Amino acid sequence: MDPNDYRALHESQMENNNGTTAMNVFMHIAPPVFSVFHTVQLIAMTGVTHIPLRFLIEFSLIVLPFVLLVTVLHRLALNITLTLVVLSCVSAVHQMRNRLHLMPFVQVPGRSPQFLTCVRALVNLTTAVCILAVDFHCFPRVLAKTETFGYGLMDIGVGLYVFSNGIVYKVRPADQRRMNAARLRSILTGTAPLFLLGFARFFLTNELDYQLHVSEYGVHWNFFITLAFVKLFGTIIMDLVHDPEVIKFVAITLLCCHEMMLHLGVSRYVLSSDTQRTTFFSANREGIVSLPGYLALFLASVYIGWVVRPSEEITLAKKFLRRAGKIAVIAAVCWKMIYVCEDMFGISRRLANMGYCFWILAIGSSVTALFMFFELFVYFVRFEEPKSPDQIMKTDDFCIPYVPLVLQAINGNGLFFFLIANLLTGLVNLVFQTFLLGTAAALTIIAYYMFMLCVAVSFLCVNHVKLKIW
Repeated sequence: MDPNDYRALHESQMENNNGTTAMNVFMHIAPPVFSVFHTVQLIAMTGVTHIPLRFLIEFSLIVLPFVLLVTVLHRLALNITLTLVVLSCVSAVHQMRNRLHLMPFVQVPGRSPQFLTCVRALVNLTTAVCILAVDFHCFPRVLAKTETFGYGLMDIGVGLYVFSNGIVYKVRPADQRRMNAARLRSILTGTAPLFLLGFARFFLTNELDYQLHVSEYGVHWNFFITLAFVKLFGTIIMDLVHDPEVIKFVAITLLCCHEMMLHLGVSRYVLSSDTQRTTFFSANREGIVSLPGYLALFLASVYIGWVVRPSEEITLAKKFLRRAGKIAVIAAVCWKMIYVCEDMFGISRRLANMGYCFWILAIGSSVTALFMFFELFVYFVRFEEPKSPDQIMKTDDFCIPYVPLVLQAINGNGLFFFLIANLLTGLVNLVFQTFLLGTAAALTIIAYYMFMLCVAVSFLCVNHVKLKIW
């Protein structure tokens, strides 16, 4: 097909999408969580230590099934999820039934919680698969980004990145939160790489005349610039707020003010097709106007991270379970708020409105709670009964490294993984007219692309290399 005609076709495929349901989107996110559960069980049972073999098992059981789930198996998402839930429950009950007497002794290490590694890696993995898969016909259009309002699997990408950054934000001690020139310079230095990536992406897409849907962020704005501003303003607010408990009220207040401004006419200005992109603000109105919503989402995620991360070295199972239960309750409240907001305001990624923020918090909190229950299960079934309370294990090797190698590798070099995924996606789109390819060719390309990505970061992980220069 002529390049100009193909570009028009590509852009038309990304327009006028009203999405699917919130639950259908979650049915595409949940299965990888249970895939991780069964993969860890299999590797522990077989005792596989050979790294290439372990990598192949994990790639075959975690990555490839997700590729199939968002393409040819998307109509079976609900059945697949329910099947995995039943199998997981049966497996867990079978292993726990004779060990309940150990509950008072079971403990979970508090240093560097592994469930956060799983959450962040899963966000990266989901995004990497979808940014390429969406360019093929086998990816269902209902899961692509919505035009104005609605639920799409591709809509959750930037929101979950903000969430995953917020839950690992380390709240500084009160005596260190002094906003001065040195601290401001440090914050700007920390956000500079994201700004540079944002500018680089704009110039590259402009020079290569790469297909771009301007209603997503705007003409000059993009994903990296949104993350940069959220990190910049979020860090400043966190330095000014001295009590982590207060941050949830700041987030709620900011979100309510953002929604009020949208209803006072800002949303009509942003979404109207009659609004010309003649100035910098109007050209990038989606990216600029959505910033308060993403900032509120970041602050709420910081609070959730503060709740789930234990402050002590070792946490008793009962206390850890209470934390997981609290996050599950937060997730349930957010799921309820989604449907309240849908009737009142709608769900819009372009505006990052209240409904969208609650939707992201519901997904993020649900996945976090699932991985917390999984981590508690791992320590429960592998716990050795002490002969006396004084012999409760507190040694350096108490930590059980259960996280799959693939997820460790993705989380260890998350930004590198995402950048390479973007570059390879661009390369595939420059080499192939992806929308004209058949399902078999599409699946082959996506699988090979994910294999190369996972091999690259796993090689870095095995050799203890972290590509971070700031």
